Amino acid sequence: MLKRILYLIILLPPLAFGQLAVPEHGGVWVHDEANVLSASAKSELEMMLKAERDSTSNQIAVLIIPSLNGEALEDYAIKVAHQEWKLGQKDRDNGVLLLIVIDDRKVRIETGYGLEGVLTDALSSRINRNEIVPFFKQGDYDNGVKAGVTAIIKAIKGEYKNDNPPPSGKKFRRSRSPLTTIIIVIVIIIIAASRKRGGGGGFMSGGGFIGGFGGGSSNDSWSSGSDFGGGGGFGGGGSSDSW
Repeated sequence: MLKRILYLIILLPPLAFGQLAVPEHGGVWVHDEANVLSASAKSELEMMLKAERDSTSNQIAVLIIPSLNGEALEDYAIKVAHQEWKLGQKDRDNGVLLLIVIDDRKVRIETGYGLEGVLTDALSSRINRNEIVPFFKQGDYDNGVKAGVTAIIKAIKGEYKNDNPPPSGKKFRRSRSPLTTIIIVIVIIIIAASRKRGGGGGFMSGGGFIGGFGGGSSNDSWSSGSDFGGGGGFGGGGSSDSW
C-alpha cells in the first residue's frame, strides 16, 4: 500500500504544479508573455519599478500571461511571487506581484506580508477595478498596467486613498485548487504510514517533493547577482478581479 502511495505522489507534482510553467525572472521585472505591451511601455515600467526598489527596497513585479490553462489564479500568483521569483526581502516581506491573464480576463495583486498593512485587500481591489480594468476593457494594456503600478506605489506610500471601498460583506479569500488539496492529504497519509512502520524523519528530504511543496529553498538569493532580497513571505493578501 505504501509503495502505491509513493508512486502516486511521484506522479502528482507534474500534474499539479507543471500545468503552467513560470518564466525565469532573469533580472526582468516586467514579463509580458502575452505580447500585449509596447516596447516603450515596458521600458517605462522597468524604470518605475527600479526607482521604487532603489528608494524603498520594495520589490514589485509584473507578469502578463495568455492563459492559466485551468490553474487557480491565486495558487499561480503564490507560486510565482513566493516559490519561483521570491519577491521581497526575507526580513521585510516587501514584495508585490501584479499578475494579468489576458485570455481569462483576470487580474490579481498579490501582496507580501510586510505590505499588507498599507496595500490592503480593499485598496488592491479598488486599484484593479478603478485603475486597471477600465483601460483593459478598451484594450489599452499599456496605460492599464502603468496605472496599476502607479497606484500600487502610491498605496504603499499612503498616497492612494480608498474613496470607493468594496461592500462591507465582501470577503477576500484565496481559493485552493483541488489538486493542491489532494497532495496535502496524500502527504499526511504518507507521513502517518511511515511513522506506523517505524520510519523516522527525512522522507524525501534534501530538496525532494515535501521541501519543494512548502515553497522553501536552501538558496535564498539569486545566483545571477540580481537585486532580489532572498524571498519575502506571502499569505494570500491582495485581490483578484476580472474585466
